[in-house]
Amino acid sequence: MKKAYLIALGFIALGLVMAGRAMIQTIVPYVSVAQARQSSGKVQVKGKLVPGSLEMDHAQMQTRFIIEDAKGDRLPVVYPKLAQGNVEDATEIVAIGKTEGEVFVAERILYKCPSKYQGKQMQEYQEGIR
Repeated sequence: MKKAYLIALGFIALGLVMAGRAMIQTIVPYVSVAQARQSSGKVQVKGKLVPGSLEMDHAQMQTRFIIEDAKGDRLPVVYPKLAQGNVEDATEIVAIGKTEGEVFVAERILYKCPSKYQGKQMQEYQEGIR
């Protein structure tokens, strides 16, 4: 084999190894609230926003809320930024971060909001049944 081919194969192998390592570092597992409390690393935990728990602290520039998973376990979350959009309307929240003491400190939060078309579609469906 030519020397140029060996060098090219070496660069390709190095690139694949670097891409694989980067990919492994970005994988963050989904866990339950109970597992999030026990975890020492970065995890993703999802749940529903507990009504009345959302607090936007403009002085400290942070958002605090409580999420509840399907088992009814609750987890207080602190997000060190002010949440954008309509987080209070979220049907589900995913917090990405790690537990520090009794609080889950989120680096990022993702939230799913109901579709503005959902009510209209349901109404059209119900009218079609009659």
